[in-house]
Amino acid sequence: MSNQKLRPQIHFTPQKGWMNDPNGLVFYQGKYHLFYQHDPDSLVWDTMHWGHAVSSDLMYWEHLPIALYPDELGVIYSGSCIIDTENVTGFGSSGNPALVAYYTSHDMETSRECQCMAWSTDGISFHKYEGNPILPGKAHTPSRDPQVFRNAVSGGYSMVLTRESCVEFYHSENLIRWEKTGEFRLPEYALSGMIECPCIFKADVQGGHPDFDPPYVLMLSMDIPESEFSKIPSECPAHARLMQYFVGSFDGNTFHVFPDQDEVLLVDYGPDFYAGSVFSDVKDTILMAWLGDFSSGSRNTPMETEGFRGIQCFPRKLTLVHTGDGYRLHHEFYFPGSKVFPEGVIFRTEDKDVILKDNCVIESIRRGGLIAKTSFTQ
Repeated sequence: MSNQKLRPQIHFTPQKGWMNDPNGLVFYQGKYHLFYQHDPDSLVWDTMHWGHAVSSDLMYWEHLPIALYPDELGVIYSGSCIIDTENVTGFGSSGNPALVAYYTSHDMETSRECQCMAWSTDGISFHKYEGNPILPGKAHTPSRDPQVFRNAVSGGYSMVLTRESCVEFYHSENLIRWEKTGEFRLPEYALSGMIECPCIFKADVQGGHPDFDPPYVLMLSMDIPESEFSKIPSECPAHARLMQYFVGSFDGNTFHVFPDQDEVLLVDYGPDFYAGSVFSDVKDTILMAWLGDFSSGSRNTPMETEGFRGIQCFPRKLTLVHTGDGYRLHHEFYFPGSKVFPEGVIFRTEDKDVILKDNCVIESIRRGGLIAKTSFTQ
């Protein structure tokens, strides 16, 4: 635990400098790995690296050296990691499979964005692929945040990334050469705007049975214009950055939202939750996201006086529940093996107003796990 007065005691924070999106969440060589968007030399968003930390219980974290530095292709934007258990890249071996990282390189002068990869056999030191970029890009055309996952439908591997206002899917047999297979465009009812940090996963359904094929969930982080605020559900304060999700099927080439979904569904109904992703190579679906303090109208917080800015949310286990209105995400906080939080209710306040000090982080899960809401007190 930290003895800094304004540093959160349980939420993950960087040792110093700026932090935003969680990246490359993966369980590798017996540890949970958290990479994250990071500028070690600034307290504002600037020159992005991949910071790195590991944990055995998602509660106590060990800070590791920076994993990925900017290079001639640009700064290092968000992405994902996958374990090459079949050694299709040849980077590792059957006894020591490589951890392969995928990320977006962003040229600050031309705004060209391309997809790149790096690999490691110890989970600490990374080697950038000599053939980068693996997917080239065009100047002033956003194309970012690759998530790579095993394709359980058609075999091989799939990549999902955003390009301007749509989501693209790619396929590979060797994790290096990729071909586009399809795209997903937002339904008319959905929130529109700039899409970032796509995340797709096959979801466990509470009460499901062995013959039931679980649906897929596609989560998208959205930077929306004010003209879209009227679409935001009433439980959520109107703001520009949030995460919406869709429930549907994945046919091996692209995602198809179920036709009975006809309303905006949010991952978290608070104003300070963004860029969420889930861990790879774990049994459960475990989510982490950046708590951005957007509700203050800026990203300035008293944490600056402690030499850092940025917080990650508590890890959450996600499942689906079938309600009368269709499928909905179910949240529960997840700390495997930790004794910090006992099961059940930790404490219950009286039915009175409670005044909290400014800049407290509040993460709440209500309505039997169906509504999660995260915010900073003002």
